Amino acid sequence: MNKLFIIKSEKEINLLKENGIDNFVYPLFSFCVGVENEFSLSEIKEENSYLFVNRVLDEESANNLNMLLHNLPSNIKGIIFDDVGIIKMIEDVKIEKILMPSHFACNYESVNIYNEYVDSVVLPFDITEDEVEEIISKSSKKVSLYAFGLIGSAYSRRYLIKNYSKHENVKYENPLVIENNNHKFILFENEYGTYFYHLPYFNGLNNLNKDIKYAIYHPICLSENDLKDLVNGKINVETDHGFLHNKTIYKIKGDKK
Repeated sequence: MNKLFIIKSEKEINLLKENGIDNFVYPLFSFCVGVENEFSLSEIKEENSYLFVNRVLDEESANNLNMLLHNLPSNIKGIIFDDVGIIKMIEDVKIEKILMPSHFACNYESVNIYNEYVDSVVLPFDITEDEVEEIISKSSKKVSLYAFGLIGSAYSRRYLIKNYSKHENVKYENPLVIENNNHKFILFENEYGTYFYHLPYFNGLNNLNKDIKYAIYHPICLSENDLKDLVNGKINVETDHGFLHNKTIYKIKGDKK
């Protein structure tokens, strides 16, 4: 099992390298939402680098992404993405293809369908630990797991923070923390819309002893000290375990052949 960290700065990369991490995931410039920083291909210098793409694509942006992905430098080893349309786009590109669907692939039948087209599927957040175990045991390829980070709960193409600031005549803050009915969220906004994360952080570290391909970390908004401790298995921030131990009824059943 290898650890993949979604990063935000060169300083963060250096800290991770000092602590034994050498696989980095870069949010690709103009193709991401809900991230603290983005990187153009020319800014990505590390070997064993991965790209991260997670925004809704229109025709123009899909064409631009297609062109980029067919002209990658040799240090780009793979891509993590959530739009299944990208599968067709990169079928002839010789990189690792890691699908990270938000709520799909909730059973091994669905995962095995995706396995025909990608190298690994990151299991969604709304399944239990028993369901994770079943999928791992019946998947035709090694799956990957989200090990630590915030979980996305909503994405709007509208500029919700900017509109809120304007109409409520309050200071513009990006990211913005809000509370609603005892639930806390952190919002990030860029030119492609507004992305909601649910707080607290998701902690799936107890699952890393399983037979998986990759453990995905997204240490968004963590301090340097907290990040260093996280790499060494210590967590200093509030976390929960999502639905690992509490089954949700709000789950997509998935596809079967």
